[in-house]
Amino acid sequence: MTKWPSKKQLDTVRKKLEIGPASRPLPKDASPVDKVKYHICEQFVIFKNNTKITQKALSKKIGTDEAIISKILHYNIDEFTIDRLVKFLAALYPGAEVKIEVAS
Repeated sequence: MTKWPSKKQLDTVRKKLEIGPASRPLPKDASPVDKVKYHICEQFVIFKNNTKITQKALSKKIGTDEAIISKILHYNIDEFTIDRLVKFLAALYPGAEVKIEVAS
């Protein structure tokens, strides 16, 4: 016999699903380019969480559409090139440098 979730459990799940699209995890077999893009997106998430800025305010600060910021915050890395992400990141952190670390 199948036991169905309670109304409270269903309401909890529905509420989480209403929040918006889920963030995409980095695949285990991600390319070096995808790893760089993922880590750049991560900096936007960290900035947003640390400053408690809204997605709308973040888009204004960077000077782009809110939909683009949503894609960045949800790690839709296939939508961006590294140079585009770095350009947006520079709007948040003027003078920031991107360093490449070579694993040995």
